[in-house]
Amino acid sequence: MEYHSDFVEPSSPPITKETRKLRKKKVFLDDELSNEESDEVVTDEDSVDQVDTDDLLEEAESVPPFRPTLVKRKVKAKRRAVQPKKKAAVTPQKAKVDKGKKVKKKVEYIPEQVKQLAAEFPDNYWKFHADTSYDMIDTINEDCPLQSIPCNMSDQAPITSMSISPDGTLLATFSNVGAIKIWDIEDDFRMVRKLRDMEEMHIDEFYCGKFVSESQALLVTGGKLKDRHRFSVQDEDNHILPCPIKVFDIQENKVLSRLDGHMEEILCIKALMFKNENYYISTSQDGYIIKWHMDSNWSTLLDSTRMEDGITCMAFTVSFLPNTGNKYFMGACDEHLRLYDFEEAQLLQTFEDMYSSYCDCGKFVKWLDAAAFESARKNEDDAEEMIDVVSCDENEDMGYAWFISRGAEMCDVSEGVSSLPNSATLHKLIYPTETGGKFVLEQIKKYKHEDYHANSWLVKVTSNGRYLLAPTIYGQIFVFNMFHGQLTAILKDHEDVEVRDVIFHPYRPLIFSNGCVKVYSYKNLVTDDIEADLLVGKDST
Repeated sequence: MEYHSDFVEPSSPPITKETRKLRKKKVFLDDELSNEESDEVVTDEDSVDQVDTDDLLEEAESVPPFRPTLVKRKVKAKRRAVQPKKKAAVTPQKAKVDKGKKVKKKVEYIPEQVKQLAAEFPDNYWKFHADTSYDMIDTINEDCPLQSIPCNMSDQAPITSMSISPDGTLLATFSNVGAIKIWDIEDDFRMVRKLRDMEEMHIDEFYCGKFVSESQALLVTGGKLKDRHRFSVQDEDNHILPCPIKVFDIQENKVLSRLDGHMEEILCIKALMFKNENYYISTSQDGYIIKWHMDSNWSTLLDSTRMEDGITCMAFTVSFLPNTGNKYFMGACDEHLRLYDFEEAQLLQTFEDMYSSYCDCGKFVKWLDAAAFESARKNEDDAEEMIDVVSCDENEDMGYAWFISRGAEMCDVSEGVSSLPNSATLHKLIYPTETGGKFVLEQIKKYKHEDYHANSWLVKVTSNGRYLLAPTIYGQIFVFNMFHGQLTAILKDHEDVEVRDVIFHPYRPLIFSNGCVKVYSYKNLVTDDIEADLLVGKDST
């Protein structure tokens, strides 16, 4: 049961002129309190040109009242409580063109140009999935149950996200205690490095990051930077500072570069190549998506560009469209999905109102049972036609791509509780066939369950192409079969510790979930001699 106090704080009585003269003290801004606040009483030096300020106040009372100017202040969103909000009417306005400034050209999707890019710069996505010859976990149900492996991968605070190195040997964990831990997940799940910015004078919190460079020697990270000496009453936390991206040298445990541009916490960061050039792309609670053009060493910034759409309030995650040479990406922004042209740094199209509060996660996937689903939907019984469907779906060939999103709903019942059930959604994004054409986003299937409650933003789902893993802030991980949409398992080993991220190991039968990191494998492999069963330290092929 939930209790609320019926105590109402009485308003302060009006202060008389005589009282004001006796109470001359320093006044701080209402949204910031200094930790170095002084208790000293200000003396008669509190005057302007030897004129007592209270005398000035008396004269001011005779001045006719004026109409104050309303200042709109941005209210920070809280991760758990997503309350109903009223949408203001949008008044169409003509675009303003400032003289002397370069006007951006109108961007269009050009199929022939994209086809050429895809051929010249083919995707390297989905090298690992449930149907490859590797030992990735491919089935999760009552016949193939999972069990957690005894290990100790934790931090002084809950781990907010994780990243696996491209070769699958290292795991980076991020938390709000100012350090990043690197774990050896090939041999004995032990910590091999602890990264910290030793020159940072303020409070570091890390929310996300990725291994970069072919040698995996660098780690690009993002999160929040808080003022050590100022407190924000509004946020009930230390005052937030502009939040930089930091590039660490893992071996040397030092920051090689600091990329400034975001004003609030960074929620997602990725490393990619476009036309053989190196880039980072980052999202933030400040509503901006920024691309960072890096030198060949991945640590020297050449230039940066904001995706200026002028309407996004919060940008969560990004995922690049398959078979486009990394020219286009989908961003989970506010309650929408927005499609951007990465090269031109412009918004191309918006798919509105995916969820009633926030759409906080979206990613393209290789749906392995798509052909069977399409065949069943069309009631095709002819085996030859089935083969034709499979062959055309083996590579979408720029025709379409499968996309998964999830989000939070309005808390219209009570704090953290919505009348709308939480769900993840499978979409089919159909590419234009003509220049200037529009993308079409079809909703294919909803994944939901009466016990699936994940009404908090920045919760990431994942897939191996056949199963969808959806964590919750209540310590559970729901496993859905993507083909028929049924729940096949619930992993409950986290108890009440919130889980916001879950990852399939690319080529070994392991799943990692955050909070306090849990490692899952098939139950028949989890024995006292776990290292031998998992071929730990050996070549898994």
